Amino acid sequence: MKLPITSYVVFVYNEDIGTFAPAFPDIDSAEEFANAIRAITSNLVVSEPNPVIATQEISVRVSPSI
Repeated sequence: MKLPITSYVVFVYNEDIGTFAPAFPDIDSAEEFANAIRAITSNLVVSEPNPVIATQEISVRVSPSI
């Protein structure tokens, strides 16, 4: 069974502020963000894009309001 990749996150860390992890819909936009952040600052640690993988399906049923 192949689990689907739902998005990509890039972890950005600063010692004073903490961690921020924005999510992106595809690998290209995540890589573009990571490379741009690395280019404009030197006080952040920026990870490579990491895939977010769906591990279970959740079905939501909405009943019409009366």
